[in-house]
Amino acid sequence: MFRSVFVALACLACLACQARDSGSPVVIEASGLSMTQAEFERLVDGDARLRATLARPDGKAALGREFGKAFALEAEARRRKLDQSPDVQLKVRNYTMQLLGYQLLASLRAAYLKDEAALTRHYEAKRSAFEEPRVRTILVRVKGSAAAARPGTRELSEAEARAKAEALRAKLAGGADFAALAKEESDDNGSRDTGGDIGFVTRGSTDARFEELAYSLPVGALSDVIRTELGFQILRVEERRALPLESVKETIANELAHKDMEALSEKGYKLNDAFFGK
Repeated sequence: MFRSVFVALACLACLACQARDSGSPVVIEASGLSMTQAEFERLVDGDARLRATLARPDGKAALGREFGKAFALEAEARRRKLDQSPDVQLKVRNYTMQLLGYQLLASLRAAYLKDEAALTRHYEAKRSAFEEPRVRTILVRVKGSAAAARPGTRELSEAEARAKAEALRAKLAGGADFAALAKEESDDNGSRDTGGDIGFVTRGSTDARFEELAYSLPVGALSDVIRTELGFQILRVEERRALPLESVKETIANELAHKDMEALSEKGYKLNDAFFGK
């Protein structure tokens, strides 16, 4: 927690540039340094780790002590004029650069969240990127897989499982009914009874390779056999549904903000080529 306090105190440089809250009492002092109640509350509110500490029964007192210790150390460092060291000033500049970059991103993101027209334009232009696929799959489990084994079935080696999966895919490519074959052969206990239908796949909810295929395969297309954390799988996208704009606004705002950041960073500087080279 002490490290979190030091990071939070570094933000005081930004607070110092603002007018202090009128009437807010000073709650921490150390050799001329001070923090008002309003500043303390703003700092804690902006840091999830500090908020978690504050939520504890003794959290406020614990934070007060940690901030007080940090203030005392800062005051001593300033007394020794360490804040005037060129090396320290460079480190402060580096931290400030990173902090302001983060704040710029947060500001852009917040502005886009209020810009309904921009959000709607992006959503309409890239509607397919905001669709979820409903997937049907067949799993051939391998020995040691996290998937529970089917009762009465033999554990398969990697080679055996791959060979079985390839044979099942050949049947599907030859016209076999996917749902019927899944009910008969799939080792996925959660979807076998539904013919391999696992429903709509949300991003981040499954194996990365599986998700990549689910979001890229055309509806109705049969995938190759792929190796996932569960074993060897075959999948087919049954349909796609568009997510409502309201549910993806934060994603869109984040994408637009990052796009602006890239544009600003690419064009906003000049290097000394004699030093850095081309």
